[in-house]
Amino acid sequence: MAVAVSRRESRLTQLDFIVLSIYWVAIGYLWNSLGGLILPNLIEQLVGHAHKGVALGVLEGIGSLMAVVWQPLVGAYSDRTRTRFGRRHPFIVIGTLGDVIFLIGIALSGSYWLVVVFYFLLQTASNTAQGPYQGLLPDVVPVDQRGNASGYYGVSNVLGLLLGTVGAGFILAHAGRAAAILSICVVLLATMLPTVLLVPDRVQSSQTQFTNAWQAIRTTFTRPLRHTSFLWLVGSRLLILMGLGGIQSFVYFYFSDAFFNHDAKATTTATYTLLGIVIITALLVSLPAARLSDRIGRRPLIVAGGLLGAAGMLVLVFSHYELLPSALLQPVASALNVPILAAQATVVGILIGIGYGLFFSVDWAFIQDVIPAGEAGLFMGFTNIATAGAGIIARFVGGFLLDPFNAGPKLLGLPGGYPVIFTVFFIWLLLGGLLILKVPEMKKK
Repeated sequence: MAVAVSRRESRLTQLDFIVLSIYWVAIGYLWNSLGGLILPNLIEQLVGHAHKGVALGVLEGIGSLMAVVWQPLVGAYSDRTRTRFGRRHPFIVIGTLGDVIFLIGIALSGSYWLVVVFYFLLQTASNTAQGPYQGLLPDVVPVDQRGNASGYYGVSNVLGLLLGTVGAGFILAHAGRAAAILSICVVLLATMLPTVLLVPDRVQSSQTQFTNAWQAIRTTFTRPLRHTSFLWLVGSRLLILMGLGGIQSFVYFYFSDAFFNHDAKATTTATYTLLGIVIITALLVSLPAARLSDRIGRRPLIVAGGLLGAAGMLVLVFSHYELLPSALLQPVASALNVPILAAQATVVGILIGIGYGLFFSVDWAFIQDVIPAGEAGLFMGFTNIATAGAGIIARFVGGFLLDPFNAGPKLLGLPGGYPVIFTVFFIWLLLGGLLILKVPEMKKK
């Protein structure tokens, strides 16, 4: 394969970008199918309807705390690693094999707390692979091709989300939870192999390895604090991902409670249809948006993404009122065999999807623009504080607001928890889109 081994060598081809970004498909498939469909389905079965919000928040919060701490540490460690297999590849292989083992553990678990244990271990394994993988990408992408690379990473991530939503959702609805989890294992192994076999990992570290755990912790969690632009970017990323992650985590419960009276099959179908529309729209937007960002800059697209996502979330707050024309909604409702207001909630996925695509298409490139060279494992791992932290905050806040407000009177025609949590998600997306204005664009050379 012709992937360059450093930023200063040959330009990458379209095939190079595809191979470089293919593991993102597995990451998106894993976390979207698990977080959006499989875990809500499993938790509802294990703990019942009354406590599902809190149970999901506790489960994902405990696991995600490991992700926040572990990924930057492993990424920083890989920056300084020297082995005959490279500095990133060993972590990617070990982490992926651990993913498979712990996913099987979740599939075989028969109690809530056993699922919590295996989910915690799954987060550890997955982030062992993800931190070094994110460090591998800047090792081989030239500076002037970051925008193009970011578009491919965005497409791959969104493709993983699409497959994890529609593909795993279909498998879950028709073949069951064990088959859906097995499909995740297959995708992880099928994308890990070309990553370690075809992408060179020959960039040598210019830094010595950490001498003790305290030095690793101190360096990992203090060095990024000296870079103000990077911190503003992480803050914006955190808020946007909190809003997007919130809708992903609670849309299953929303359809179940608001429209389908806990019918698991109908709820699963509606959920993966809505998320599928979001992701297909994002997929169509990603590459054109990435190329546009090389001309107009990264900030305008992230601002637009946050504001469009916020607008879509605001529509969901009032989703029990017919806001769109009946002529548009009736064919959708008939095609999906759902109530007309459920069809309206599904159509809103287009608006959220455009925002989603704009954000993911340029997020990686903007991060590369502001971080120091040679430390991508550390800094990209540190961004996982936003990625995993968004899940922790969204699920804890959403989970602990959902149950008590659902137990009270309806609001705006919906079970009371949903207008409350959708309003919170709207505010997060709005603030995240505006906060990126604090990050200066990299000057063109």
